[in-house]
Order: sequence, then C-alpha cells, then structure tokens
Amino acid sequence: MDDRPEADVRPAGILTDEDIIAYAAHQDLIVPFDPDNAKYASYEVHASGNAQVLVYHGEVTAHAPLLPVAGELVIEPGATVRIDTAESIRLPDNVMANIIGLGQLYACGVTVANTYVDPGSRGPVYLAVTNLGRRTVRIPVGEPIGRAQFHLLGRSVRTAHPGPVYRRSIQLRVNSEETPHGSVSGSAIPGGGSGVVPVIDAAAAAQLAERQNILDHRLTLLKLALYGLAGSWLGLLWAVAPQSGNALLRFLNGDGIPDIAKFFVALAAPVLISICSKDMRDTVLHVLRRRRQGEPGTREADG
Repeated sequence: MDDRPEADVRPAGILTDEDIIAYAAHQDLIVPFDPDNAKYASYEVHASGNAQVLVYHGEVTAHAPLLPVAGELVIEPGATVRIDTAESIRLPDNVMANIIGLGQLYACGVTVANTYVDPGSRGPVYLAVTNLGRRTVRIPVGEPIGRAQFHLLGRSVRTAHPGPVYRRSIQLRVNSEETPHGSVSGSAIPGGGSGVVPVIDAAAAAQLAERQNILDHRLTLLKLALYGLAGSWLGLLWAVAPQSGNALLRFLNGDGIPDIAKFFVALAAPVLISICSKDMRDTVLHVLRRRRQGEPGTREADG
C-alpha cells in the first residue's frame, strides 16, 4: 500500500444540508432523521430525557440520573448536566462530526461544552451543559440543544472508533473541600447567587456509578465467554460426531444445498466472520486495557 500523504486522497470538506440528507438516506448517518433539521451546513440535534447531573464525592466525581420534571430537564444554578441527544449518529470511517451548542442557551446563562465525534462512532452523543447564571433553566425534552457539523475526510481513518464497548478511562482529582465560588450544597454559586442545585446523596451516586462500571466490565467478559463457548461447541461437535448420519454436519458441509445458495453463503460468510472478528478484537482490547488500568471499579470518564 502506498503510504504517501497524497495517495488515495479524495476531496474533503464540510457536508451541506443536501449532503447530510443524502448520507442519511444511504448510510443511516442520523437516526431518527428529519430532513427539516438539516439546515445550511449542519443538523439540529435535540435533548433526550436521558440526562445525568454532576455530583462530588470526596476527591472524585460521579453522575446521578436527572429525571425530567413535567417533560423538562431542570438545571439549577451552578449545576453541570450531561444531556444525551435524542438522535443516534452513525459515522462512516471517513466522516467526523463536531457538536456545537445553540446560541439560545448562552443567552440564558448556560454554557455548552462543544464536543467531537470520531469516525466510526455509533450512538447518541452527549453535551455537557453548565448553568452559570443565577436562575434555574428548564430545557424541554425534544427541544434543539445543538448543531452537528459533519466533516468529510480525504480518506478513511486507519483506526476507527470501536463503538460503545470502549470508554476511555482517565484519572482526575478535585479538591475535597468546596471553594468559596462554587458549591454543590447550595451555599454559593458562580456570580454570587444563592440558588440551590438538586439535593442528591453524593455517596449513593458514586456507588451507583461504580456499580454501573463493574456491570459494563462483567458484560464484556460475558461476551468473551459466549464467543468461547460457541467456538468450543462447534469444535466439540466436529470432534465427536460420527462420519455419517449427522444431518447438522452434512448441512454445515453444504450437502444437498443448491449451488446458488452456496454462492450467497460464500459471499456472506466472510462478512459475518469479519464482523465477529472485529467485535472480538475490540472486546479483548477493552478487557486488556481495563486490566492495565486497574480494577473494574475504577472511575471512567467519557472522551
């Protein structure tokens, strides 16, 4: 393969509204998709009911569920909330995206941490929203909160994002005591206001986050076990089954299957094997990475 920078480079740039509609129609770029949300050179994304509020527990942070109240996400002064988009973004290996908060949020004293989406990513995207004002802000579920801008790359990336099974783990620490200018207990907020963030048991929230982390790790191990069990079962079947009289083995061998069916099986089998192999590789890498970083209960942060 020619590894020169100019080799196999295709035209690149930002997708326009027509490009976004075409990619959505042929590659499921955004699900669910509404052509009316494709505007200019971006796509409006909306707030879902899945949100979490940042809480502190000693020198670590955790996220506690923030349930909608009367169909609205309530963000108190000083609170930082993670809001998942109602849309699932499914990027091919040659497209990346930036998610930018809407200007109307800034007008209410709310700041949005812009984020990016790696090529190959699949699933909802979250935006970190912080209320810097002195008043409570309510965001109705289903309202626009950001705009997704898609960048077509000159070539597919060498390593695409492995998907939801992988969550980058980083170690961060915060002061164990609150500073005069910021508090989650309601005694002080940015700007000198006196608002109160949601009353949440920080210890329970941290314990919930740790349990979820352990559950994710165990599910990954279970997937590996199922792969191993399936392979062992097939190997054992071939090892102990008689040479004749086994209908399943004859079926797997292709006896009695029309030639046209064999042709389509020959086309589909490598694709299925490739998909399973990639998933197996990503799962093994996930487990090895977690072992290098420590126990399953280590706190993770999305990135």
